[in-house]
Amino acid sequence: MAQGMLRKSSRSLLLLAALLLLAACNPLSAQDSKPAADTDAGNSAVSPVPATEDAAAGATSPAASAAQSADTGSDAPVSSPSAAAESESDAPAPTTKAATPAADAPDASAASSKSSSTASPAPAAAATTTAAPVQVVPLAPGAVAEDDINPNGACKDAIASQCQDVEQGDSQVADCLSQVAQAAEFAEDASAKPLPDDCYEEVMAFKISRNSNINKNLPLAKACASDADKYCKDLQWYSGYRNGSVIACLREVKDKLQAGCRKEVFKVQLDAAFDYRADKMLHEACEKDAEALCKGVKNGGGRIQACLRQQRMKLANWDCEYQLFRKELEDADDLRLSVRMFHACLADKQQFCDDVPAGRAMAKQCLEEHRDELSEGCRDEIDSMIERRVRDFRLDSRLKKACERDISNMCAWGGDMATMDTYDSMVMNCLQDFREEIKSESCKAQVHKYVELAAQDIRFDVPLADACYNDRTTLCANVPPGSARVIRCLQSQRVKLSVVCRATLFNEEARFSENIDFQYPMKQACLREMDRYCKDVPHGQARVIRCLQARKSDKEFGKVCRLEVERFERETAKDYRLNYRLYNACKGDIGATCKNACELKEGEICGGKVLACLVENKAAVKSEACRKEVFYLEKMEVNDFRIDMALAEACRGDVDKHCKEVQPGEGRVHKCLRDNSEQLSHACKREEMRMEIKEADNVQLNVGLLRACANERSLFCHSVAPGSARVFRCLAENMASADFGTSCQVSVMRKLRRREANWRLDPPLRQACKADVDRWVCSCSG
Repeated sequence: MAQGMLRKSSRSLLLLAALLLLAACNPLSAQDSKPAADTDAGNSAVSPVPATEDAAAGATSPAASAAQSADTGSDAPVSSPSAAAESESDAPAPTTKAATPAADAPDASAASSKSSSTASPAPAAAATTTAAPVQVVPLAPGAVAEDDINPNGACKDAIASQCQDVEQGDSQVADCLSQVAQAAEFAEDASAKPLPDDCYEEVMAFKISRNSNINKNLPLAKACASDADKYCKDLQWYSGYRNGSVIACLREVKDKLQAGCRKEVFKVQLDAAFDYRADKMLHEACEKDAEALCKGVKNGGGRIQACLRQQRMKLANWDCEYQLFRKELEDADDLRLSVRMFHACLADKQQFCDDVPAGRAMAKQCLEEHRDELSEGCRDEIDSMIERRVRDFRLDSRLKKACERDISNMCAWGGDMATMDTYDSMVMNCLQDFREEIKSESCKAQVHKYVELAAQDIRFDVPLADACYNDRTTLCANVPPGSARVIRCLQSQRVKLSVVCRATLFNEEARFSENIDFQYPMKQACLREMDRYCKDVPHGQARVIRCLQARKSDKEFGKVCRLEVERFERETAKDYRLNYRLYNACKGDIGATCKNACELKEGEICGGKVLACLVENKAAVKSEACRKEVFYLEKMEVNDFRIDMALAEACRGDVDKHCKEVQPGEGRVHKCLRDNSEQLSHACKREEMRMEIKEADNVQLNVGLLRACANERSLFCHSVAPGSARVFRCLAENMASADFGTSCQVSVMRKLRRREANWRLDPPLRQACKADVDRWVCSCSG
């Protein structure tokens, strides 16, 4: 046994002597010998492949030349993924603190990876040796792996001053320089100096080249080899290989990737988010459009992408629009990939969303929830994001996920999600139009949020923004968006609007009438009143709005809120379709009784004609719900003369002449007009008499009498049902009582005198004598 061990030792010594002799004749670095030792293990996985046409073309580009200069000093061909991994782990690259001459290196492997201006000249054989291409990912052509930026190129001084502690290799120095560029770009660090232009371009050339082929990015290729095979193997079958297509495929399925691969893909996404040229497919598609539309716009900082998106309608290349959308879709979930938003909102995130992760759309959602509290720059970026989201629901991953089934069931005509055109707003419009039919509660909540936003800002209402683009430019050019200002500007100039704008505006007004959440100015003005009077009233079906209407006369009700409620009432009085509760309660009765009251034309409002028809024919109304809504409308009319469109139009001049100083509400203008009845125009006198007759039928419609006789009614007539002047008769019969108040006596006496002067103000008499009046004295005035 000892002899056998001796023989083995002798053979080992002979082999070692032979190797030393060979090394003396042809010196090699430690890295040179490794691929030979691992040949058997590496060949079974991937073997060296000849340089392809793509690789050759890349070598002549600016990016490839920068990458070549970085690899000039390397004479260690990598023959397989396993050899590459071993080489990377066993031979760490030198730091960039100081380029050490090869003679001073502690071992040969540490000095052989990169060249430097201070390094000793490499042997002639090493200087001419070129690294062999590798094909870690078989779906992409073989390529020479690019390790890091050339430390002795245009960035030499920047590396020495900004990245001196960063080790060369795995793009670490290039990444450090990118971070320096971003810090200077967004002024995160006052001491950060911007990279010289030639250095920045060299960094980008390295990144562009490295991201053009996954096999050039060795850490990415190794981390994602199995994922690429799993998710991208059909790539060539569908569309053939294109520069960067494997990396693009991995970006599209990033949520399914293994952790190591996802991390490397995210690095690539960050590069492209800062400078579009780092995304090979986006750069190729948009280069000409960028030159034409964004001339003078500096590269970096996400500026070119922003410029191209702003001028989307002018893009000459459809593929550029597609790639822009694809890029935005891939980056939509992570705040860090929205470069301009990330830096504009950094302080806001720390203030409002400090513990919220940047990914999975969580940070963006948090910022959106605090939208009204954000700094101006951050708010602008969030608004821009929302404006793009409403153009295509796929940019909001939360809505996309929550509504997938409802979209399939209700909006399938919009097409398959994966095959829709870019920026397709049809699905979002469909979800909003049919939100009551949505089954998923989470989807309904997401859609509700977008209707809220549309009601607040015209930019977030695609149909209205598109239909009224020219009208807004002409009539509301100086009105800033937000707080429903533009929508109100358009409402105030309705008669001047184009037909399509007027029709779309009306449709949106009808849609917004359903919920206090869609009445942004009123909701903001009435937050205190909602909490005080309507806290337990559910939103939707205009319930909170009705609650506010019912309490608006309370002494504690705020003036600003009351003005908003009254404005809403006046708007809904213009057309029955804007009164959500009445419209839904009276659909059948309108069709049966008032179908000819208004000729419905696109963009035209009925001007209160249908509402007046319902009031005049309330006895024919069959639906109990409709009768209640009609009666509520009457109460609004007697309270505020402006709600009755016919009376308001007929009496406009009379009000200006006789009641200009009288504040509308609580029946005050009606009283003023009646006090000046002898001086009123014929049309106004006729309409005011019609209103007074209506009040005579039900004490609940007589605002002044109700207010003056509230205690007396409770004391003497609490069991008397309203209608047919029964409560008024009860009050008149008890007027002599000692407990009857003076103010109520005055109001009752005034009403009695009015009844004596006009028989039509006495409901029992009017009903009893109606046939005789119609037959004999229909032409009489009183």
